[in-house]
Amino acid sequence: MTRTRSALLAYNTVDRLLRGDLFHTVTTADVIEDLADYPADYPIIGIGTTSWLRRNGEVIVEGTPRIPALLWADPEGKAVGEILDLCRQHPSATGTPLITPRVDDDDEQANFPFLAITVCDPAQALHWDAIDIPAGNTHEWLIAELTTRNVGVAGVHIEGRFGVVETTDAYNVPLGGVDLSHGYKNEDVFRFARYEADTWVMKGIFAANPSLQPFISVTGKPLHLHGYRREAREGGHIVSAQIVSVSVTVYPVDDLILRIHDVAQAKMPQKLS
Repeated sequence: MTRTRSALLAYNTVDRLLRGDLFHTVTTADVIEDLADYPADYPIIGIGTTSWLRRNGEVIVEGTPRIPALLWADPEGKAVGEILDLCRQHPSATGTPLITPRVDDDDEQANFPFLAITVCDPAQALHWDAIDIPAGNTHEWLIAELTTRNVGVAGVHIEGRFGVVETTDAYNVPLGGVDLSHGYKNEDVFRFARYEADTWVMKGIFAANPSLQPFISVTGKPLHLHGYRREAREGGHIVSAQIVSVSVTVYPVDDLILRIHDVAQAKMPQKLS
């Protein structure tokens, strides 16, 4: 039976990822199978990362359940954050070899220790345009807009002209966990990039309630955005962005569905010690 209620599908959580859980993963095939339960033309919006050690990258989900795109910002691409579609492309063999920590994961395919996808009902969409939002205020501005509109949980799509945009791309999420209390500044974990004016596509997830924020971000950070430059196909996690002229579409969702696979064992065997 087709599910018609919009939903956030959360595969594991950011909180668990930051504690070093790169073992409870899902595959592209898992995700495509779950999406098949929803109307084929519903928009999908999502964020995530992979369990490839020292090459985690950032994931940007777009498309529809019929034709999903799991875009991956490769921290070791031709440029930092080079975008590939993991549904249709394979990462370059150059750079760090593709290795996952879990003994029964296929290293050659993407395994996602955190992925969050909103399956959006077009009838619920909220839309508006924005101009001239300074780089330091874009996240705060959008959070304020969503709070004013009483949005609880939603997928967010932003597209248009931006000024300066700063990104990070995870490349070395340690199995011992990572501390983000001081922001995305750890050069042992992240690659950094800064872009001048360009056209961007940004996708994200918003969770107003602090109890839900660790599912998609960290407590106190209700909005988590990933994005890419439309023409250059480079991007990652959005740290700051200066809006010049963009359109914003927000899809509030009805249900949150948490999926964490393979929890029967307390400790997971790992390939590398």
